[in-house]
Amino acid sequence: PVYAKARYADDLSEREAVKRVAKGRNAALPVDSSPTRRGINVYAKPGSPVVAVQDGKIVKIGQTKRLGRFVQLRDVYGNTYTYAHLGALAKRHPVPKASAAPALAIEEPPKDPKPKQAASAGKQGPRKAVSTSTPSRVSRAMLEGKERTFAHPRRPEAWKAGGRDQVLQVATAADLKLLDLPADQIDMRRLRVGSKVIGGTVLGRVGRTSQLVAPHVLFEIRPAGRGAPRIDPKPILDGWKLLESTAVYRAKGKNPFFGRDAKAPSIGQILLMSKGELEQRVLRNPRIEIYGGGRQDVRGSRIDRRVLATLEFLAASGLRPTVTSLESGHSLFTASGNVSHHASGNAFDIAKINGIPIIGHQGKGSITDVAVRRLLTLQGTMQPSQIISLMKYEGHSNTYAMGDHHDHIHVGFTPMYGTNSKAGRQLNTVLRPGQWIKLIDRLGEIDNPTVRLKPSKAAITVRPAKASRRHRGE
Repeated sequence: PVYAKARYADDLSEREAVKRVAKGRNAALPVDSSPTRRGINVYAKPGSPVVAVQDGKIVKIGQTKRLGRFVQLRDVYGNTYTYAHLGALAKRHPVPKASAAPALAIEEPPKDPKPKQAASAGKQGPRKAVSTSTPSRVSRAMLEGKERTFAHPRRPEAWKAGGRDQVLQVATAADLKLLDLPADQIDMRRLRVGSKVIGGTVLGRVGRTSQLVAPHVLFEIRPAGRGAPRIDPKPILDGWKLLESTAVYRAKGKNPFFGRDAKAPSIGQILLMSKGELEQRVLRNPRIEIYGGGRQDVRGSRIDRRVLATLEFLAASGLRPTVTSLESGHSLFTASGNVSHHASGNAFDIAKINGIPIIGHQGKGSITDVAVRRLLTLQGTMQPSQIISLMKYEGHSNTYAMGDHHDHIHVGFTPMYGTNSKAGRQLNTVLRPGQWIKLIDRLGEIDNPTVRLKPSKAAITVRPAKASRRHRGE
């Protein structure tokens, strides 16, 4: 929740996470919790940015005696994250601009003066000539789409005349990096209740709010479900810290999230990326071709994370997909009369693989067959619910052969909440509110596992192949 060097009570040490343990000692790193803790202070320097940990919607902003300045974010699963004791709240957040071009402003011609007497057939009075050959300075600026800017927009008169809008429209370097878009394609909108933000959006700043406590932000988590209690966020914070600090999801000495190593992640790292990271990668990946409307769907965060991860998975597997349908441009219903997965951003169509069209290239051993078999390796939550082409694969209930898919491969995922998001959130709430306390208490009772530093006696020794054998390809 804090995008800077930060600490919290009993937090895990990055150095301890990667430190080798002496012979005979336990190498496990315990992640414990407190049965009474319902929030945790994250300490950082004043001015450190406090960021959204998930894509979500702002549900409350305000100030109370217990929370001080605070903002609450609710993700798509229904979990609510509270950021309290903030030194300052963010006033704006970046969003992609709409694709529609602004209408051309045309200056209206001058109106005739109101008559003072009845009309007659006599001689008319003189009128000032109006030049139509050269537009005025104001109209020329309007025709060219220019906007008035102020050198000092915060001065009272400039503020009233448009300086306020000018300040709100300025995107910072952090905003440009977050959306990975040019400045002229980003709108800065006021952060308010109902705002939809993506993970990493700055929601506020750490500040000194008490003379007795160091600058910090109070971080709380309330799981989905009506009446669910606040839980101890420390195990979740520890998990995030271990994910970044240890070598579980990366090679030793390499960080897949930042720096040079982030440019060439493994397939496993791609599947673990956040939706915001995947959106940026898909839009700038030269191995993924997407039509204009589809790129706008991705920029607008309307495409499901599983779709984005699957496209990156195909590209990392050596296949260059050409996507011809995401959400935009597709009808609400399928040919069979069912609601299309495209309508909710949970599906995509591929018309070409590596430049080879799907039409005329289906069947065993074809490029379509290679792509479908690659998709069938996805498991768990990443397994597509529909893979439609002209081929059916035995043992795979998610593959379908349909005659109208001779020119493309359809890959679809079941929407997270179906057509009723409220019912879906209630259905997907695994634990009842009263069970959360029992779960946290039970986690505290689990014994710390013992991690062996050497192989067991039953392990089979595998010796490396000799150089001569490797050269012979044995």
